[in-house]
Amino acid sequence: MGAALLVNQRIAPGQTERAKALLSQFDNPEYADAVLAILDAEGVHTESAFLRTDEDGDFVTYYIEAEDRATVYDVFKQVTENPDELSDEMAAFLTEFNDVMDGDPYLVESEVLYHLVNPERPT
Repeated sequence: MGAALLVNQRIAPGQTERAKALLSQFDNPEYADAVLAILDAEGVHTESAFLRTDEDGDFVTYYIEAEDRATVYDVFKQVTENPDELSDEMAAFLTEFNDVMDGDPYLVESEVLYHLVNPERPT
């Protein structure tokens, strides 16, 4: 097991509902192959996204389990900067994603106190 990471990305002002609707589409089977290919390229084992609001605005906070944080970021940048290299559906998704997010994701400075995984969890 590599690293457990927390990453924040600001949602553009006024785009929170659009971001929520967009990110909920990851459950859509039409994205399944592309999403799994990206996760595999990033070396990501688990990724979850949470909406977080504070005095600075709305953010997506990602929890990521991955082999290497640099690879996650490098692949993310490649995909978001070159969506035309993906399927038409995923390219459209990433174009809208780029429109609703405000800047690059950044690592949350935090110290992992514990990280447990039940080896008996269903797959």
